[in-house]
Amino acid sequence: MGIVKTIPEKCKRCYTCVRECPANAIKVEGGQATVIEERCIACGNCVKVCAQKAKSIEDSRDEVKQMLSEGKRVFACLAPSFPAAFHPESPGKVVGAVRELGFTDVWEVAFGAELITRAYSELYKDSLRTGQSIISTPCPAIVSYVAKYMPSLTGALAPIVSPMIATARAIRDRYAPGTLSASAARAGSKQQRSRAGQGSRSGGDREGLYIVFIGPCIAKKNEIRDPCVKGTVDAVLTYRELERMLEELGIRISEVPESGFDSPPCIIGRSFPISGGLLKTSGLSTDILENNILITEGKDRVLPALKELADGKSQAHFFDVLFCEGCINGPKMINDKSMFARKQVMADYINEQAQKVTQREFLEALHEFRNLDVSRSFTCETVYLSRPTDEEIRRALQAMKKWSTEDQLNCGACGYATCMDKAIAVCQGLAEPEMCLPYLVDELENALKQIRQSHDELKSAQERLVQSERLASMGQISAGVAHEINNPLGTIILYSHMLMRQLRQSESVKSDLQMIVGEASRCKNIVRGLLDFSRQSRVSKIPTDLPALIGEVEAIMEHKAKESKIRIRREIDEKLPVMMIDAGQIKQMLVNLVQNGIDAIEGQGEVCLTARMNESGDMVEIRISDNGCGISQENMSKLFTPFFTTKEIAKGTGLGLAICYGIVKMHSGNIIVESTEGKGTTLIITLPISDRSAEKESVERTGLHGTSSGGTYE
Repeated sequence: MGIVKTIPEKCKRCYTCVRECPANAIKVEGGQATVIEERCIACGNCVKVCAQKAKSIEDSRDEVKQMLSEGKRVFACLAPSFPAAFHPESPGKVVGAVRELGFTDVWEVAFGAELITRAYSELYKDSLRTGQSIISTPCPAIVSYVAKYMPSLTGALAPIVSPMIATARAIRDRYAPGTLSASAARAGSKQQRSRAGQGSRSGGDREGLYIVFIGPCIAKKNEIRDPCVKGTVDAVLTYRELERMLEELGIRISEVPESGFDSPPCIIGRSFPISGGLLKTSGLSTDILENNILITEGKDRVLPALKELADGKSQAHFFDVLFCEGCINGPKMINDKSMFARKQVMADYINEQAQKVTQREFLEALHEFRNLDVSRSFTCETVYLSRPTDEEIRRALQAMKKWSTEDQLNCGACGYATCMDKAIAVCQGLAEPEMCLPYLVDELENALKQIRQSHDELKSAQERLVQSERLASMGQISAGVAHEINNPLGTIILYSHMLMRQLRQSESVKSDLQMIVGEASRCKNIVRGLLDFSRQSRVSKIPTDLPALIGEVEAIMEHKAKESKIRIRREIDEKLPVMMIDAGQIKQMLVNLVQNGIDAIEGQGEVCLTARMNESGDMVEIRISDNGCGISQENMSKLFTPFFTTKEIAKGTGLGLAICYGIVKMHSGNIIVESTEGKGTTLIITLPISDRSAEKESVERTGLHGTSSGGTYE
């Protein structure tokens, strides 16, 4: 199991961890950022920057609890940064709280820093003489990065253990002498190498003691698995894990008596967690005008420095580099104090403790471990990802809609510095095209556009459905009412005519009877309209020559148009295909709409009939336009409502447009109205073209059919 993992349910696709990982060890699958164990250097950057707390680290609490329960001697080694981590609690109380957990001894890792300073000082002098560049190695994340991704620099790594390992070796040297040989320290056995990453309890099992490091660094959990130092430290707790262990046992640091360290005294080694602390402890010059020594922190500065060294462009001989901005800013520090506040706490602690130790005591402590081996070796763990071909990169860019150089915004939202880097990561299986923010925005806009279009279509369909249901209901009612009223109306008209023949001598009575006949005839027309309205669901389609049918309509309406001094103009595409329609119903509909156009014109005017194919070629578009009075905006929504009419009483039933609407819908077409009050009205009817093969077969069998003229609907 890897040291750092992603908690899937918390990962929110921000890709911050991708952007901050110096090792490209984050792989995005299904929108989830997962850590690739073999690539991870456990620097903790992804843990620090994850606002959703979606990264978890290996928890060693149970392992340490087991050690404490075995009755063996268990040493706690506190990292030098602990005063800044637990401030404002006093350092003495923190040591006392650690003892309350069951640790038999508590050592300061700052003493291990003192043990390695002489080796660094001598190494630096040698580098000046030989010209060999040196990379400091207290930071295990730096060591792991070089071993995996810059193997050419492995020889530049300082062959010196970290303060943690030096402290553990001092403990074993004092309490279990002879069990840790120099050869074992320099390179683990073949068996140890094969077990790297499976835990590190061999030292405790062999010697009857355990050593547990406690600090802010996640990479320390990785360091104790390094086969070159494996077996020296048995477990690593972060400050957060220590805090939770104290909480589990109800131990309050503020209520614990103060206690001192069991380790030998130290002075300047406590400055190790502060930027430049290694150089200060080693007594090396840090003059800003000198180029021999380079001090830098943070991945954005460290990686370019290492690249310059690998390319032979750096003048520095000594590189003091850390992925964190000093250990006081490690990923598992447990307070939100600024780096400057923590540095101040450390400075106060260092100065205070330095006054309690004499130079003689300090030198005597160092003398005890004068023969302690603080050397180590390194093994390359090179991790390579094959570079994709230019064609593969081009396809990946196109998948992200990067068609040209101008489309490559290099915004960094995906976590990669450039679109090219992102495309390479996609080819290598580390990233997904959907991580691109501009790509997602475009996809979202397209999706919204489709949703709006679907919404509009659904709304239109709902409106048509409501209208169709309304008309269907009205048709059923109309049929019933018409049949009940039709016979009495016929009787009224018949007997009225009989009375008129019998009473020819009385002019007054005759006019009254004529009024009765006229009104009864009007009711008869309404009933006929109701019956036609109720029958419109029955459609009998036959092959029809539409231009010829429109010509018949023009011939029928020509006489009425001349009486009203109206001109009918026809613009028909004679190449229109044969239509499978109910010719009678379509003809009646067109006659009715032309009549409405004539009625809407006061004085001289024009009604125009046009028919043509639409742009897609699957519909025929028929337009009936007039330059009459137009329709007011408030009446537009009522046009197809049964019994709604703007004509004078006795001149319209209000069923004409409703019947036309029904005829068009039964032909799977559409009808819309465009009108400007005072300027005129245009009705646009679109009818689908039927299957050509079926039409041809029907034409060959039956020939083309026209229709006889029908009545009009007002």
